[in-house]
Amino acid sequence: MVRRICADTGFLGTPIDPVFEDRELFADFLTSPYTDAEPENCHVLESGSGEVVGYLTASSDENRRRRYLLKKIPGWLVRALRGCLGGYRPATRRYLLWLLFRGRRETPSAPRNAAHFHINLLPGARSVAATRSLIDSFLLSAGRRGIRCVYGQMVTRGGRRGERMFARYGFRVTDRKKVTKFRSYSEEEVHLCTVVKDLAESPLLYGKDLHRKGGRKHGRIERKLLLSLHDFHPGSRAQIAEQLEFCLQACPGSASILVIPEYHHGRGIESCGESLEQLSRWEREGHDLAIHGYFHDRSGLPEESFFWTRIYTDREAEFFRLDSAEAESRIGRALAIWGRHGWQARGFVAPGWLHGPSTEKILRQKGFAYTCHLTEVVHLAEGRRDRAWAGTYSLRSPWRRRLARGWHPVWKALCSGQRLVRLSLHPMDLEVPFVRRQVGTLLKELSARGYRSVSYAEHVQV
Repeated sequence: MVRRICADTGFLGTPIDPVFEDRELFADFLTSPYTDAEPENCHVLESGSGEVVGYLTASSDENRRRRYLLKKIPGWLVRALRGCLGGYRPATRRYLLWLLFRGRRETPSAPRNAAHFHINLLPGARSVAATRSLIDSFLLSAGRRGIRCVYGQMVTRGGRRGERMFARYGFRVTDRKKVTKFRSYSEEEVHLCTVVKDLAESPLLYGKDLHRKGGRKHGRIERKLLLSLHDFHPGSRAQIAEQLEFCLQACPGSASILVIPEYHHGRGIESCGESLEQLSRWEREGHDLAIHGYFHDRSGLPEESFFWTRIYTDREAEFFRLDSAEAESRIGRALAIWGRHGWQARGFVAPGWLHGPSTEKILRQKGFAYTCHLTEVVHLAEGRRDRAWAGTYSLRSPWRRRLARGWHPVWKALCSGQRLVRLSLHPMDLEVPFVRRQVGTLLKELSARGYRSVSYAEHVQV
């Protein structure tokens, strides 16, 4: 079954037959050095009916793999030569010529002393959850066996969305080369990328004792950018989509999208098909859809505090001193929306990050994984609080813009070197030129220093 999946996905995710007609030779070359030489490193994904719909093969013993290849390559060459003499189509002969004369030059460099892996899923099985299950299974197995670094070489077409998908799992792209073997079949440029993960960056993968005993001697502590995009509603859909593209282009990974069910008592997200489609697509891509209050305003509520409800927020601190029964009602209504559309409600973030202990109690009872305050992320199940001051902007008046321009460098100096860096953007932020410049510079610097963008949900569950 692994061999069939290999041949059925060998041509940019589709069957290899138009490019290379000898499916047996193709599958033998790409799978047997793993399945035959190191079967203990093979992981498969099964459907609900027990059918194998994906696989991840790996090699952690380069010498064993090399011996296997030296034994098999002569037979493969003989078979290929017979095929060329006996009637292979021109497309197949071109593929073989590319493999012999250009393949090595168009293969990106790989790290030394690292385990190599290869992953493939049938089209109907491709999803973030399925990919994650295979990769997590492999990484946990590799970490337990003391493997410190793993890499794969993946094909991407057009933009770099494929690279960003691997960035969600903590891989970084170390080399990238254009591949010409599919030039006759694809108008978009095709690249082969080397993606690498240092397992010593994650104690949960590499073993807790590593960091207790050796800590930084054996590997770096994983660095995360906790990225959240606030105030999604039908009117801000295009702005949030542009922000997500801008941020992940500079620092790949995943993000939390903070969704308001009925923004300012106006049009609800369920009345906008485009919004529902966009949110569902983002969740399939691995982003986190957090509940962000319900109305995001204080309509019908007492002022309570002039500072917190009028100065700190512009009448938007919805859950500030909100009656517990009303808070539970609004959270329940939001959960019903998430349930109707099959979304996972893992987090709740109150507007302005303002809520009290009674709200946290409600969130725990309803099974939420996290909530946030301005200066911390709360793991609700464990009660742990990660200190991380949100980098955010307040731009609704000229004096606030002047203050924000000066505050960002101060926040950056204080917080951007921490293990957890937290960036929270609102819909209008990147439309202000100095904000766009500051955020763009920050993201590029963080990425260059090994940070990856991570949603709140991914952070609290890793």
